[in-house]
Amino acid sequence: MIVGIILAAGESRRMGTPKQLLPWGDSIVLQRVIDVAAASALARVEVVLGHRADEIAGQIVLPEKAVLLINEAYKEGMHSSVICGVKNAPAGAEGFMLLLGDQPLIEAPVIDRLIAAHRAAGVPGITMPVYNGRRGHPVIFAGPLREELTALGDQGARAVVNRHAAEIREVPLDASQVLTDMDTPEAYRAARAQAEKDLGQESEAPRPERI
Repeated sequence: MIVGIILAAGESRRMGTPKQLLPWGDSIVLQRVIDVAAASALARVEVVLGHRADEIAGQIVLPEKAVLLINEAYKEGMHSSVICGVKNAPAGAEGFMLLLGDQPLIEAPVIDRLIAAHRAAGVPGITMPVYNGRRGHPVIFAGPLREELTALGDQGARAVVNRHAAEIREVPLDASQVLTDMDTPEAYRAARAQAEKDLGQESEAPRPERI
């Protein structure tokens, strides 16, 4: 199984308010990320909270295949949430997909495309999306990298990526959202505008005639 680990324990210092709880459509940012992950081919979804965990947990609904984890060491940085998620993943997991809790523009087909590419490679390694030559998120780490992921330091998962540079599979995608996260109010507004634009394009697309 591929386990999805949603990293949502941060303090949102640059945003000035918990970005997990920012409005998104008729829901909130984190709920959108959770729902998309649950709608994908991921076998299990772990939602890692930390800062203001009780408040955030009270405003989300977990789908059947999702579980909530609390990272008490969240102040140490994002790598502590990766460790929390990987340690709580089932033994024998074939891979761990790291999803950012502030990427509500990611769609389930993007997740599924990365999972398919990871499995098609047939060898352990790291699978990441690429848009216009730039690497983004979410990223899949193969199961054999579990021990390294649970021993991360301040450099975080980047250290694992650097050590296994020759084992990286880049998956070109026509999906700019793999590069988009939201650290500031300006970035949040831009993401909301992009979501509204995408929704408008979908509604304007010609529909097939009924037979």
